[in-house]
Amino acid sequence: MVQRRPWHGVEWSLFIVLTGSVLLSLLYALVHMHEYEHRSTFLTIMAILLSYSVPFLFWRPNYIQTVCYPIAVLLTGIPLQIYLSWMQQDAYLTINCPLMVIGFLTDRKNAWWTAPIFMVAMPVAYYFILHSGMGVGELFGFILNAVLFFAIGLSLQRVVNSNEKTEKLLAENQRQYMLIHEQNNALEQYANQIEQLTLVEERNRMARELHDTVGHTFTSVIMGMDAISYLIEASPEKAKEKLDVLRNVTRNGLEEVRRSIHQMVPQEGDMLLSQQLTRLANEFALHTGTQIRFTTVGEEFDIPKQTKLSLIRCLQESLTNAKRHGRASSVEVVLTYGDDQVSIRIEDDGVGAEQLKVGFGINAMQERIDALQGVLQVSSAAGQGTIVSCSIPARRLPSF
Repeated sequence: MVQRRPWHGVEWSLFIVLTGSVLLSLLYALVHMHEYEHRSTFLTIMAILLSYSVPFLFWRPNYIQTVCYPIAVLLTGIPLQIYLSWMQQDAYLTINCPLMVIGFLTDRKNAWWTAPIFMVAMPVAYYFILHSGMGVGELFGFILNAVLFFAIGLSLQRVVNSNEKTEKLLAENQRQYMLIHEQNNALEQYANQIEQLTLVEERNRMARELHDTVGHTFTSVIMGMDAISYLIEASPEKAKEKLDVLRNVTRNGLEEVRRSIHQMVPQEGDMLLSQQLTRLANEFALHTGTQIRFTTVGEEFDIPKQTKLSLIRCLQESLTNAKRHGRASSVEVVLTYGDDQVSIRIEDDGVGAEQLKVGFGINAMQERIDALQGVLQVSSAAGQGTIVSCSIPARRLPSF
């Protein structure tokens, strides 16, 4: 198995120790040169250098061959060990440092043969070839020596792997932290955008509420005051009564404006929709002199307050437009309860228009209905009045 990576600090340390042991072996051979023939000394030095350099072909920075390195040591280091032991009565244990490197490079794919060969087979062969006259304790010492250095290399490998995993985990944690930080910034920006959109929507809602409430109230008051101007000379008592009624209408309109500012539905929010619409139509008819016929179709059931409020505003705006712009004298209102929707239809006999101009009031109605997945239709023709139709999906609220 080939690994292309730089050396770890531990591998550089093993390289220094291995090089140091080879230098000591060379120094030993040079010091005892006078005891042997020059040819033997030369062969010894060449064998040491060969056993040192050949394995480096397979274990160097950016190229590590975990299979070939143990084979190179097996072919060069062990013969050197046997040769030195044969030349000298005391064995030169030059194989110990390569054993640490082999233990360091051992993995699950090559452990099945490197461990038995270098920890058992090599000491046994070394013992029987050169030390057959010694006892079993000597053999046990050779095996223990090989196991010790092999285990040191294996332990160093475990330490390096543990450090690598820790570094990877740390890098992953840092990456996750940066990702979370970026997502948090994105969420903050999104929250700021939502806040701005909410503020804009709330301003629009307040504008719609005030437009519908104030417009409806002032239309009623203006029409009532026009009637009072005719009655004030002909029938002062009736004019006074009418003025008292308009005063109450103005107070009610002011209260409704205040409730809108405080994001509240009309005070009659717990009443059925037909009752609220009837009351609204009757008041408008009373103060403007408009004939309004109100009809409820279908079995009435309670609906969400937001749906109820949208239909109320739709009627308010339609009545106001019918009187102010269409100069209508009569209006027909039909409230219909279906299986899955509630609709209201307002038809007046005003002057109408060939091309209907969409103003703030109709836009406000459209936004309300769209928010509830409803449908708003406005049609008008010159001399034929205007028809406003509003349908909103609705479900029965459970009764408790």
